Amino acid sequence: MSKQVLNPDATIAKLRHHHHALQDYSRLLASYIPLANLLPLTAYRLVRGAGVTHSMVLRFDGDRGDLVMEAGTGWRAGSTGTSRFVIDAASPSGRTYQTRIPTCVLDLVDSAELRTPDLLREHGVRSLVVVPVISGGAVWGLLEMGSTEPGRFDADDERFLLAMGNILGVAIERASDQEAARAAVARAKAAASEETEAQTLRLSEMQHRMKNNLALVSSILMLEQHQHGDAYVKERLRGLMDRVTAIGLAHEQLSAHQEDALVELAPYVGRLAENLGLQHSGVRIETGIEAITVPLDHAVPLGLIVNELMTNAVKYAFPDGVGTIRIALRCDQTTKEATLSVADDGVGMGPPRPGSLGTRLINGLAGQIGGTVTRPPVERGATVEVRFPIVT
Repeated sequence: MSKQVLNPDATIAKLRHHHHALQDYSRLLASYIPLANLLPLTAYRLVRGAGVTHSMVLRFDGDRGDLVMEAGTGWRAGSTGTSRFVIDAASPSGRTYQTRIPTCVLDLVDSAELRTPDLLREHGVRSLVVVPVISGGAVWGLLEMGSTEPGRFDADDERFLLAMGNILGVAIERASDQEAARAAVARAKAAASEETEAQTLRLSEMQHRMKNNLALVSSILMLEQHQHGDAYVKERLRGLMDRVTAIGLAHEQLSAHQEDALVELAPYVGRLAENLGLQHSGVRIETGIEAITVPLDHAVPLGLIVNELMTNAVKYAFPDGVGTIRIALRCDQTTKEATLSVADDGVGMGPPRPGSLGTRLINGLAGQIGGTVTRPPVERGATVEVRFPIVT
């Protein structure tokens, strides 16, 4: 089977897509993500980044001496955690594990050296590429992409997958270190409850100081606002005060999970919505937030995004001051991603201006949490969605 030949423009487009996918995936390393969430995220982003039908993350099982699929996309239900692959030179995954060298198969049906694993045959996979995942100097497992199209992969796809595997290897090592550190902290806390109480008290005091400092910032902004006669400056300062309030509300939500610095999004977003509703009596705000906790350094950008989108809707979507804003948060446990949606039934916003402050702010905040911003077309009003990885 001959290799698929792409014209130069298609090749450049594919390489750019690979670059963006790797950039997006590498941002996940900015925060600790448990392996239970990281591996499904990896499988999903392989499919999305390479535009293929199937992907899998295989882990070496030292107890059984084979490879088990820890995460995957495109396979029948129940495959994850149960599908196993023997390690031998006749299987694509086994050969890669043995040699640490990537394996690229143009057509499994025509291959005289390699046999097709049952799961791949069941799904009609014809071509695939497999790379090792090295973590801590050892082969942790493999990354694999498959396609029902013969000759689908080339050297560029192999390099892309190898880069993903390298990033995953670093993330696995980091996750292992984090879990070991957390276990050590847990043991220390169990052995020294008094010290734990003292740490909790210090954290509480730090939170109190933080809220006082934020209140001081708000007071300064308010004084500046009163001194300016320019309506535009007053409006900008009022917007800054609202953002400071959003940050303060995030810190207030720490009380339920002080030790881990986690924030429950449902009450946090509810408080933001309530504050805005009190300022604009004609605007009804509806929320549908699934139960989810996120680290404080993710909650603050999310709160600022919600605040920015709600404020923009009030300013531009409702000329008569009457309308509805709907805030929703959905979690996809399969892809380990969440989607925040802010929609209004107003007059519509038109296409976003790439250079506007609001657009730059929202895109920048989403980037801080490894998220992406989309604006799906709607019949009425405007909708903005932010998709981001679940890291807890």
